[in-house]
Amino acid sequence: MPPNIDHYRGREQSFIKHLFLQRYLENAAPKLFLGRSTTLNFVDAFAGPWGNTDTESFSDTSFSLAISTLEGVRELLAARYNKDLKVRFRLCERNRASVSRLEAFAATKPAVDIKVFSGAFEENLSAIRAVCGDIPNSFTITFIDPTGWNVDSRPIFEFLKALKGEVLFNFMAEHVNRHAGWEPVEASFGRFLADPDWRPTFEALPAEWSNEKKILTLLERRMKQAGAARYLPNFAIPKPREERTKMRLMLGTYNRHGVEVFRTVQEEVKKIAIREWHNLKVVDSRQDSMFTVDAFIEAEVQRDGVGCPENMRAATAELDRLVREQPGITFESAVPLVSEQVAVRETHLKDIAVEQRKAGLLHFDLPPRKQKPQPDTKLYPATAEAADDRPTASL
Repeated sequence: MPPNIDHYRGREQSFIKHLFLQRYLENAAPKLFLGRSTTLNFVDAFAGPWGNTDTESFSDTSFSLAISTLEGVRELLAARYNKDLKVRFRLCERNRASVSRLEAFAATKPAVDIKVFSGAFEENLSAIRAVCGDIPNSFTITFIDPTGWNVDSRPIFEFLKALKGEVLFNFMAEHVNRHAGWEPVEASFGRFLADPDWRPTFEALPAEWSNEKKILTLLERRMKQAGAARYLPNFAIPKPREERTKMRLMLGTYNRHGVEVFRTVQEEVKKIAIREWHNLKVVDSRQDSMFTVDAFIEAEVQRDGVGCPENMRAATAELDRLVREQPGITFESAVPLVSEQVAVRETHLKDIAVEQRKAGLLHFDLPPRKQKPQPDTKLYPATAEAADDRPTASL
């Protein structure tokens, strides 16, 4: 079941954040358990709790949602496949009162492997890494949800590189956009970006970009340079009633399949978010909507959802650029590189490739009776200057 929206009145953007976390874990955990590891670690780096209204079961917190979701997946798969599966939860929090609440919560679940770390996440990295990496081939998903940007990213990037798992990072877009140009916080942004000399690079970015886009771009570059992730798709979460981005959930992963799971979950969560926003507008305005709820959702999805016309156009341009830069790239290699940048899924890119081929703008061969690109299909641009890079058989 999704989180109870009634616990999120006034902070509906957190409902979408937690819903995304829940759905991502539901989709990713079975793939990890059945394909990679029988032990999954979940690290909540800034666990809280704070701001929650469910003070009994903490159902509107990230750690409680993660525990109920992953334990549910583990029990289901263990019974179905007769496997010994483990989920371990490592919760970190610096506020002493919140730590006490975490410890009391953990005591109510003796059958669940929960370990609480007191203090800043950056100060507990070695200890958390030790208890996550003690089982060979265990896989770690880290959830990093700070209240702002005052985070020392350099040791965190090293932590993520060492574990080679995945990270869901909540980028506080609104706060960053408002403060990035303010000189008194320059040093804290340097820690956040793991680059004390970030300002010249920041100012060299296009002037028309927002502060948020500039900082996000620098953060993505640094994470990749540090080896903390290979792909970094993100999902904008708006602030209800105000039509502006409040936060962005960003996935750091080394696996191309992670990007596809991320976009699939985004597609689902976007529709739920639109439904909730629609309901909020109806309640706030005290007026009947001129559209049915389903029609409203469809209109909004077509405006900026996964695979919407605008994103399809952007993905077409990105695929064209990629193939021109890397003629002969396989379809399975191209998909995550495009989907990382644009909110489209693999099925959308298959359709784009087919249309570009029909238009004579893209060249690739297909096996008999296949109509769409296969994972090993090599893509080539339909330009004279690239002809020497294409094998004759593909022309």
